[in-house]
Amino acid sequence: MGSASYEVIGQIARFRLTGEHDLEDGVRRITDAIVLTKERGLDKLLVDITAITGVAPPSVVARYSLVDEWARAGRGSVRFALVTRPEFIAPDRFGIILGMSRGFISNIFESEARALAWLQRDAPRS
Repeated sequence: MGSASYEVIGQIARFRLTGEHDLEDGVRRITDAIVLTKERGLDKLLVDITAITGVAPPSVVARYSLVDEWARAGRGSVRFALVTRPEFIAPDRFGIILGMSRGFISNIFESEARALAWLQRDAPRS
């Protein structure tokens, strides 16, 4: 099984998964990171999964399920940036749109620098 790390740098929590993970374990660990971020009073989380192995890009049904779980965990409290490899990014950004419909502000990136820049911008006002 792969490893995970969580750290806080300034006002942004960073969570990384590396090595071999199955989809269910990865989703659960990310959910736990969202909850931990809220518990620590932070509102920004960068998740980097570029170094995971053993997981294929999720199907539309799987995306629906994982985004729904993350949205329930972070809705209204955590702004979420996911850094991943290009093959994990759906061209229609289905997961981002689904999350927005559930009050979960999130985005997906291929680089940590772009994800950090997005997180550091002012959060949209509701």
